[in-house]
Amino acid sequence: MIDLSSKLEKLSLELVEKNAHLYKVTVKLENLESILLSFLNEFGYITLDSINCRDDLEEGLFTITYCLQTEKRDHVVMVQTSIDRENATLPSMHTLWPQAEIMEREMHEMFGVDFPTHPSLIDFALEYWEHMPPMRRDFDTLEFVNSMNPFRDQRGDNLDVKVEMKKRREEKKAAKLKAEQEAAAKLAAQEQQNPDSEAQNNE
Repeated sequence: MIDLSSKLEKLSLELVEKNAHLYKVTVKLENLESILLSFLNEFGYITLDSINCRDDLEEGLFTITYCLQTEKRDHVVMVQTSIDRENATLPSMHTLWPQAEIMEREMHEMFGVDFPTHPSLIDFALEYWEHMPPMRRDFDTLEFVNSMNPFRDQRGDNLDVKVEMKKRREEKKAAKLKAEQEAAAKLAAQEQQNPDSEAQNNE
C-alpha cells in the first residue's frame, strides 16, 4: 500500500483513516483537479466508483465526494470538496475517468451543478425538466405534485390517504375484535349446551 499520509503531507493535506480500507481527504476546490490527478497517476487509485453530492442547505454549500479505488480494489479514498450552492460549478473529470461523464450529467440534473468543460450535459432521466433540480433539499415534492397533478373534486377516489389508512386500520382492528367476541360467545354457548361434557373434562 502506498504511504499516502507522507505524500499528502507534502501537499499540506491531512488523510483521515475511516477504517483499514477507507480514507478521506478534504481539499479546496482550486486544488481538486490536481489532487485527483495525483491519486490517479501517482497513488494508484485508478477507478472512479462514484461522485456524490450532499446538499448542506443551512451552510449554503454542496459537499462533493469523489470515491476512488485502487486497481486491486482493496482501498478506497474519498476526496471531498465544497462548492457554493448558488453558484454550483465544478470542473469535469471525464478526461480522467470516462465514467464521470454520466455521473456529472446526473448531478447536473438532480442538483443543478454545472460542469462548463463537460462535453454534453443533455437530459439524464428527466426529459424536458424545467423546474428546480429535484434532489435539492428546498425542492417541495408535495407542492410540485399538487401543482402538476391537481385533484379533481368530482372524482369518487379523491380521498385523503392518511385518513383512509387510519380508517382501514381501525376497521381491521374492529373486525378482529368482533371475530374474537363471536368465537368466545360460540364457545360459551356450546359449553352451556353440553354441561356434562364440561364436568367430565374437569374430572
